[in-house]
Amino acid sequence: MTIHIKSFAYTGPDSVPAGASVTVMNMDSQAHTVIAEDGSFDAVVKAGTSTTFTAPAKAGTYAYHCTYHSNMQGTLTVK
Repeated sequence: MTIHIKSFAYTGPDSVPAGASVTVMNMDSQAHTVIAEDGSFDAVVKAGTSTTFTAPAKAGTYAYHCTYHSNMQGTLTVK
């Protein structure tokens, strides 16, 4: 289960299981973040690297954004 960041956009899995490990792979030349609107996850990903966070334990749809680039937004569906 990987969220890819490329060309200042997120692409990722349609859904992930509750509590799953989610990898964020940044293929851009600038750092990005993946920050849930409700604070349930928070990841900083330097350029050309990846990091992992744990999906929320509760099923639902979680909106997230990049604090560095306000046009970058996405959602993570937890089942």
